[in-house]
Amino acid sequence: MKVNVVVAGHIDHGKSTLIGRLLYDSESIREGRLAEIQQLAEEYKKRFEFAYFIDSFEDELKEERTIDTTEVMFKSKKALYSIADVPGHKEFIKNMLTGASHAELAVLVVSAQEGVQEQTRRHAFLLKMLGIKRLFVVVNKMDVLDYSEESFRTVREDVGAALTSLGYSDVSFIPASAAEGENIYRSSQRMKWYRGPTLIEALDQVNLSLEPKPLRFVVQGEYRVESQEIIVGRVIAGLMKIGDEIVVQPSDTRTKIERIRVFPADQERAQSGDSVGLVIDGVAKRGDVLGLVGSAPMAVRRFWGEVVLLDGSLGKGEELELRCGTNRVKCEVREIKEKISAETGAIVEAGPSEIGENEAATVLLATEPLVVERFSDIPELGRFVLVKGNRHIGVGVVLEALE
Repeated sequence: MKVNVVVAGHIDHGKSTLIGRLLYDSESIREGRLAEIQQLAEEYKKRFEFAYFIDSFEDELKEERTIDTTEVMFKSKKALYSIADVPGHKEFIKNMLTGASHAELAVLVVSAQEGVQEQTRRHAFLLKMLGIKRLFVVVNKMDVLDYSEESFRTVREDVGAALTSLGYSDVSFIPASAAEGENIYRSSQRMKWYRGPTLIEALDQVNLSLEPKPLRFVVQGEYRVESQEIIVGRVIAGLMKIGDEIVVQPSDTRTKIERIRVFPADQERAQSGDSVGLVIDGVAKRGDVLGLVGSAPMAVRRFWGEVVLLDGSLGKGEELELRCGTNRVKCEVREIKEKISAETGAIVEAGPSEIGENEAATVLLATEPLVVERFSDIPELGRFVLVKGNRHIGVGVVLEALE
């Protein structure tokens, strides 16, 4: 079983170090990587850090910060984990949303020294906004405070209050030192006052019930191969087989799957996560979404979304571009229902005329015909990007499709 986990938190609270420790202790580091990192650390006169195991760019090693979403995989005794490390800086919120959008579980890292900070609250809000229900809080850097139980309780109380305000109720708190490997993969002998699970034990204990989802195939392009039109794309949910009757949206065209190709061979079926080529009796183009007859997606012209603005301002009546899946359409802001605190999730203003940078809001968007799904149902078709003048100014999730 593969489990998707996102690790979030304020800058320098130890996210990358924690993931590096998980990779190291699970023996998931490829041969030779340790020597490479030690050499880089010496070159830049840095102390060796477990965080360097997952830094994608040499620039990050120089600057000691994560500037993009990094995804790594490791195995425990019970599951295969895909873990996304996302930036803690405010300016990298868009990457954070991308990294979190596929996650079933979240780990929020909080420094025992600093406690709740601005990005702690913001990341918690975004995780809740993205519908991630199971959350673990790692109170990190306990070694700096001599593994004090009192310090842990203080941070747990403060973080717990912030999460309760967002609607989280069942949250696990784990005192840890990622740098020293305490309570990450092995139980700490320095915090015997803590009798709960280590982080990996807590993750392994989660029982994810995976409900079957309807077929959704997102078209990425069309190609001609051996005198045949091949529709290339990715199955983002469900299962398809040769002979299945399908509907192409937003054109609402009914057709049939004649061949499923993974070059150069054919195969009988494809399932969620597979990238394949299709031969169908009909036409489909980039941006289209395919589903089975009887459970096909619907194209809509209006939907409610929750938006976080990353740049500039956004006002009622404004026209811009919306990108969802592989589609790009024009859209208009029809209504701003309420402004939401991006730190607490609380409604701070009803019916504002506009929102500004780093503010969030519930918005009614009108578009050209477009396939969207509630984020809680099909995440890949439930998130979108707002573009203005070739700038990504906002990101959001679909709350409800209307018509």
